[in-house]
Amino acid sequence: MYCGSIIISAFLKFIILTFSLALSESTINCYVNLLFDLGMLIIVWLTFKDSMIEQWHDFKQDIKGHLLYGLLIGTALVYGVGIVGGFITLLLGGASTSQNQNLIQTIVAAHPLLMSLTTVVFAPLLEEMIFRGIVFGWIYEINPKLAHLVSAFVFGFVHVMISVLSGNISEWIQIFSYFFMGAALSYLYEKRNNIYVPILSHAMNNFIAMLLMIF
Repeated sequence: MYCGSIIISAFLKFIILTFSLALSESTINCYVNLLFDLGMLIIVWLTFKDSMIEQWHDFKQDIKGHLLYGLLIGTALVYGVGIVGGFITLLLGGASTSQNQNLIQTIVAAHPLLMSLTTVVFAPLLEEMIFRGIVFGWIYEINPKLAHLVSAFVFGFVHVMISVLSGNISEWIQIFSYFFMGAALSYLYEKRNNIYVPILSHAMNNFIAMLLMIF
């Protein structure tokens, strides 16, 4: 995933230099996120299309129960554990926001609509299919408890990975919020046995965050 975003970024910068386009760094980052998430989403969806369609039919069979968990209980849980994780980060001397969050805020300020599409629609679909549908699902068959831990850790690491790999080791401390959120999302997936429930909770959490950033 990290390599993919680097390749797209390099390609866009090549186009900009070749045609002398006047685009800011935030604009480049916005389109990198958009194109990368959309491309990966298409690949993952085509790979697991049958399972996603089957779970969608299951979702409609108990739509009230799934919506209750996805939009209300799950959203409150994910948002709540995110706050707890942020509090732990502050207690350990970390900054109130991660570099990943600061970057998103910068891009949102310049391109609120495009980033809303990426953050509220593409990212929840892609990340839940990967971290809950694939990582959690595969490990769960071997060891359910390990599945919760690994999927939450990988989910958290991906959100601080760029900063850490760039040499900012202190960003490791920011993993707590994302780890707890990942654990909450895997709990929702296990509880309802339907991938669209954590997708909804993830999307709602990001939607609330976007509203706070924009307004």
